[in-house]
Amino acid sequence: MRKSEPRRLFVRLLALFTVVRGYNLVMLALAQYMASLFIFNEGKNHLQILLDIKLNFIILASLLSVAAGYIINNFYDLEKDAIQRPLRNYIERFVSQKFKLNTYLLLNLAGLAVAWLASWRVMLFFLFYQFLVWFYSHKINKMVWLNNFYSVMISIFPFFALFLYYENYSDIIFFHAAFLFLLLLVMDIIKDLTTSTADAIYNYKTIPVIYGETKTKKVLIPLILLTAALSLYMWDNSATGYMRYFFLFAAVLLILLIVPVWKSRTKTAYKIIYLIFKILIGIGIFNMVFIDLNPLDLQRII
Repeated sequence: MRKSEPRRLFVRLLALFTVVRGYNLVMLALAQYMASLFIFNEGKNHLQILLDIKLNFIILASLLSVAAGYIINNFYDLEKDAIQRPLRNYIERFVSQKFKLNTYLLLNLAGLAVAWLASWRVMLFFLFYQFLVWFYSHKINKMVWLNNFYSVMISIFPFFALFLYYENYSDIIFFHAAFLFLLLLVMDIIKDLTTSTADAIYNYKTIPVIYGETKTKKVLIPLILLTAALSLYMWDNSATGYMRYFFLFAAVLLILLIVPVWKSRTKTAYKIIYLIFKILIGIGIFNMVFIDLNPLDLQRII
């Protein structure tokens, strides 16, 4: 092997990791395991849950299908990303479009095969999910309003697989889902503010492109207040355990962010606000462990 080969291989692996958003996949897997352990769990031993073969197949099928979704979205958004994310776009170009499409098909097929090992119903669920992701990239991505709601819906869709698997219909799960949905919706609109220039060039009909920044913020502020209100409700709900303090923190942070959101004018400022929301979601994932934390019941952990 020539000396340049290892370097070229490393660059291609890095490019593929960038295309499939490796960090997001890690966070998705962590979120699904944490949700299984501390939200959907109804008294099972934690080790028993982690060793549940069907659960692991469902999460693996989620990761494969989501990775495929990132690839097809990258395929359609390549020109826009060249303007909006030039460095990442440069790295991603080390992977050819043909290779991306082949990998997209391979990941989808692998996801369906893994889902089938869980059950044929799980396979149908992920087949439907893969279609929704493709339809978003192919059609919905450029439709104002619908693109934001649709994008958030497919973002949380893998968690419905856990919902159906555990058949847990408690109110607190719906409130968790509603909180996550609103938080992701706010983030998606803020992301549109950071990409409005490229979106306008390539005819992506986002809220900032169609209505302008000021009207977009008039949509954002009520959504942030609604999310903060729901967060306060979760703080006051005993079913959230010690995670209730995360929801209090989230409510305070969301209210404090209203002024920066309204006054920001630059893409850099919007990116910082977007990053804060992303960190908040990460903190929320790790705080799931506090939902059923009971010092007198630590034997459930082993």
